[in-house]
Amino acid sequence: MIRRHKAKPGKRGHQQFAPDKRESSRLSPVVLSNPVNQAAHWSQESYLLEDLQTQYPLPQVVRCSSRLVPGEEHALPVNVHVPMLLCNGRSARKLLAKHVGNDTRSQILVETDDSIVIPGDYDGNFLRLHARTTQDKSVARSLHDVANSQIPAFVNFSTVTSYTYVGTNGLNGDSGKLSGSTNNVGSEFSSSHVSSRASKISGRSTQEQQKRIFHPPGSVFVVTGTSRGKAKNKRWSRDVLLIRCSDEHGNEVLIPSDQPGEVVEVETPPPGSTKLSLLPKDLMASNRYPGLVRFVYGHHPPRLTPCSNMFTLIDTFEESSLIGCLLYPNHALMIELPMTSSLGFQVALNKEELLDMHVPRQALNVVKTRSDTFMRDLKLKCKFLHRVSPSLAPNLMGQEGEDDMPSATVRTRQYANEAFFYL
Repeated sequence: MIRRHKAKPGKRGHQQFAPDKRESSRLSPVVLSNPVNQAAHWSQESYLLEDLQTQYPLPQVVRCSSRLVPGEEHALPVNVHVPMLLCNGRSARKLLAKHVGNDTRSQILVETDDSIVIPGDYDGNFLRLHARTTQDKSVARSLHDVANSQIPAFVNFSTVTSYTYVGTNGLNGDSGKLSGSTNNVGSEFSSSHVSSRASKISGRSTQEQQKRIFHPPGSVFVVTGTSRGKAKNKRWSRDVLLIRCSDEHGNEVLIPSDQPGEVVEVETPPPGSTKLSLLPKDLMASNRYPGLVRFVYGHHPPRLTPCSNMFTLIDTFEESSLIGCLLYPNHALMIELPMTSSLGFQVALNKEELLDMHVPRQALNVVKTRSDTFMRDLKLKCKFLHRVSPSLAPNLMGQEGEDDMPSATVRTRQYANEAFFYL
């Protein structure tokens, strides 16, 4: 575990001495050749974010002065030492979650190492599942259970095969022919309650060519009824109970209930509600952690690649943060920095001169037009380790003498701290 230490009492805002950019070995050629970095006159002192905001009116052009632990920079999607335009942010309540991925080899859902933050005012809609985590097998159901119950909607935990829906004319697939009559005993919910793109499909030609579809784990189905039918090929015929569903895109499909696999029921909302999906503020209000949820629709879908749209909610917390816009030579990239960050930053003392340059000027426009949307968006939490100046750490000398001094390994850990930003 990485231990966190507070600085010794001293002059507020002075974190550590920051060497001149020409003498610093920590900066990569990408940073040293950056036009903004070359034009900036950096302060000799570096500041924590809360102190920087107090002493310098935002926006400011700044540069991270903290040294990363060797190897950490290769795991980050951006270079944190690139000069950035630091702007005002806000305080907001957020959900902390883990991304749930689809293992392509085993075709099962597994929790990944990617941490996600979901602001309470994010416009995405989620389904809450009965399962707390992907390992929670106590609530897993079979497709046979779904066909013989009043489950309104479910998410598959293993691959499911379906056929496109054509009423009573039948379904033609590679494994034979499925045909039968339908009934309308199903859910009061429709796919329009889990997708903004869903639409009712009617008037299809009975001669329409059908397809067999394979749905990867994490797919959403809203149950609209069941069908009694027969599965046939040249050598055999058997009765089969089909689950009539709409997927999250509004496509109507039939799912044979005799196939193996695990599914998990979607939780139904309180009486009187006609929507299965919930907003982040509703998920916070339930205060149940951990909890498995599935993103279904919103104006700003998750930008993770790849993304299963499934997440394990871990906790909720309140946080104040600032917007940073990394000033790469050809573009500006927005990140979010928590006010509690242990990173130190140098300030450009010739800010007005720098703001006349093309990239900082462009970054200001980006922040003005996109900051509100960016702050409310779902983001990836990027974690890394950085060095802490020994002058900031508590005295590691033992009270009994030098024999009690921690080992070199322990001292190294004591002088490292974890930091993160949101992207």
